[in-house]
Amino acid sequence: MTSEQPVSLRKRAIRGSMLTLATHGGSVMLRLVSSLILTRLLFPRDFGLMALVQSFMFGLEMFSDVGIVPSIIHHKRGDEPTFLNTAWTIQAVRGFCLWICAGLLAVPASWFYQEPLLAQMLPIVGINAFIAGLNSTKMATMNRQIKLGKLTIMELGCQTLTLISTVMLAWLMRSVWALVIGGILSALFKMLATHFYLDGERNFLCWNKEAYQELRGFGQWIFLSSIMGYLAVQGDRLVLGRIFDVQFLGVYMVALTFSTMPIDVTRQVVNRVFFPSYAEIVRTNPERLYATLKKSRFVLLSLSWAASLFLFFFGSFLIRLLYPSSFEGAAWMLPLLALGTLGTAVTASYDSVFLATGNSKVKAGLVGMEALTKIVAMIAGFYLGQKSGVHLGGELGGIIGAASASWFYYPFEAICLKRISMLQLEIDLPLAGVATLLVLGTYLTWQGI
Repeated sequence: MTSEQPVSLRKRAIRGSMLTLATHGGSVMLRLVSSLILTRLLFPRDFGLMALVQSFMFGLEMFSDVGIVPSIIHHKRGDEPTFLNTAWTIQAVRGFCLWICAGLLAVPASWFYQEPLLAQMLPIVGINAFIAGLNSTKMATMNRQIKLGKLTIMELGCQTLTLISTVMLAWLMRSVWALVIGGILSALFKMLATHFYLDGERNFLCWNKEAYQELRGFGQWIFLSSIMGYLAVQGDRLVLGRIFDVQFLGVYMVALTFSTMPIDVTRQVVNRVFFPSYAEIVRTNPERLYATLKKSRFVLLSLSWAASLFLFFFGSFLIRLLYPSSFEGAAWMLPLLALGTLGTAVTASYDSVFLATGNSKVKAGLVGMEALTKIVAMIAGFYLGQKSGVHLGGELGGIIGAASASWFYYPFEAICLKRISMLQLEIDLPLAGVATLLVLGTYLTWQGI
């Protein structure tokens, strides 16, 4: 390996990180503007219904995820046209199947949540999956090469068009259907942009048996990981939507949107920059991986913790300042959820190491454990809160359970990291100590001590 290679990778990683931060910063601003406008045009119930529908669609996507994008980024054949077009063909067929599955799921979901409107919404929202299945593999190729300039412009442009379209629809319709149609337009904008704006060879239907087997070999554990990932990410929405009602879920989604902003940017940088960077290091100079991981995590955790602490201290004030009184409940939820994201940031900063080193099987097991700890912690918190007899005990307990789950999950991840010599306790333990002090301070404050 020449001396220029690490420098080239470092420059691409730094530029990619800056572009990812710019993309996410712009995305956060657009989502905030959208939220502030739409919460004045629609009702909490509308947001709760849409959250349930999106959870089901996300579940269908995760339950059929065969790891196409990670395979393109990781595999040595990831730049070959035959490999890419076989991947695109699989992706397109999968998107159509997801649309059919959404229609089949509609009536059972409507019955389970006792919401008749779900039976109408799910088949329509399923169109999003069909459209997304036609997205060009140019996106994955640019991520593989850490060339994120045009991706940044494309994503912010599509989000801006979606914001304008959805707000106009909400103003005209004043119903949840504005969010449904806005989502379809968003998928359409992105699909067209991937084909006609991004550089690269166009996709066409292709089937190569060898490419399929290679995609399947790497993707089978991504598939299992994605199923578990669905429960880890969406489990709170599914549980809260059943235990309480869609109005409570709509208020919760406002608090969750704010609290997950630092985690969203962490995962964006990890998946779009760190994963391809680590994969390239593993292919060329694997002994550099630990040091690179440590430097990357230090910078990323410094930024994400600063953002989470800001939301912890000032989140309630922001909710009361920005949102109408119907969303008042989000003011007490946000500080608790922000406190929980401190632990999530620690675990999420390790995410791409397992895939980059080819340990997709281990990653699948870890994501399953993350899902289990989150669901168990949330349900246990709900029932313990109910028995406590305090005001909003069940709601408070459920939120505390969701917020604390990442710290219960951390020991399992630490064991697996230790086995591949990537555990970094010199960073993690001091952060755990700070989080413990914050939890203690919050408890004493609520007790009036």
